[in-house]
Amino acid sequence: MKTKYSKSELGKMLLEISRTLSSSLSFSTVTDLVLHESMKTMRANHASLFLVDESLKHLVLEKVMGFSKDEIDNIKLMGSWEVINNQLIKEKKPLIVNNLHNNPLFRNKSLPFSSEKLPISSFLAVPLIKEDNIIGVLIVSNRKKSGRIFNNEDKRLMVTLSNNIAIALLNAALYHRLKNLFISTVKSLVRAVDAKDPYTSGHSERVMKYSLAIGREMGLKEDAMENLGLSSLLHDVGKIGVKESVLLKPGRLSMKELQHIRQHPSIGVKIVETIKDSQNIINCIKDHHERFDGKGYPAHLKGNQISLEGRIAAVADTYDALTTTRPYQKKYSSKEALFEIAQGASSQFDPKVVKAFIVSFSKNHDIWDKR
Repeated sequence: MKTKYSKSELGKMLLEISRTLSSSLSFSTVTDLVLHESMKTMRANHASLFLVDESLKHLVLEKVMGFSKDEIDNIKLMGSWEVINNQLIKEKKPLIVNNLHNNPLFRNKSLPFSSEKLPISSFLAVPLIKEDNIIGVLIVSNRKKSGRIFNNEDKRLMVTLSNNIAIALLNAALYHRLKNLFISTVKSLVRAVDAKDPYTSGHSERVMKYSLAIGREMGLKEDAMENLGLSSLLHDVGKIGVKESVLLKPGRLSMKELQHIRQHPSIGVKIVETIKDSQNIINCIKDHHERFDGKGYPAHLKGNQISLEGRIAAVADTYDALTTTRPYQKKYSSKEALFEIAQGASSQFDPKVVKAFIVSFSKNHDIWDKR
């Protein structure tokens, strides 16, 4: 059975796919969308995406969809994948195979595509090309209904689609690199802040790690996790405006000194709000010293008036403070800190956040254990 697409159907499909692929700059989300939309458009059972590894200078498997766990393990067998990819790199044009086991390209090869290992009988593979360079290969395999074959109409559509995919992947990869550069710059900044106090070395990065562990346990979505990670990393950036004589004072702070150090959330907000689109990362900086009962600072917010990022970072920040040796405080063990935070649920901390913290603590000893 052949597939025929009208011009209007082609246009509608391509417009919908283009909008979908351009809806995200997250590399992981874009690769998921590429596989999902390719399977949906081609009515295929599986899709596989290979991308060029710049350091290795050859195609490596990036992601698959539609296979079982056992099949995913077997898909890592190179064998005929290399034959497919090498053919596309050599010819720079798509390849249709509707009877894989009788095809001359594969007849004398040791195929991983057996019914026991990887039940693929047909596929359509297209190179992803940008400026005459192959950046990847997309393979859709097995039509959902028996009797359906891949044909030239499918090939034409997938070639057109591959242009959109290549652009989406390159944009997502560029965004990913820029984001990593930005995160590296931010880490350098917070390390400079942490270095003002030798007792807080690495504090901000640990608070980020703990915050993300809690957020993961609470089921936060990818975008929310990104915002939480960056905002918790920057939660103490305002301490750059606090006098070292106050930060490093070994004894009890005077009321004036206490008021001075309590300005660091507001100072942090002023620093970060100059960054474009910073609203999603300001809340944590502003709220991480608020208390669930309203007795915190700087705004005396209560309950859900406090941002979720602030409520999460409050637990993460306290845990790290308790488990770090300070001039005025003996270091708590991890379990002692857990008990202390649990005692503060509903007064100092959001009980839902505390619950997620306790569950994460019990499951992820490598994250929380600070003996």
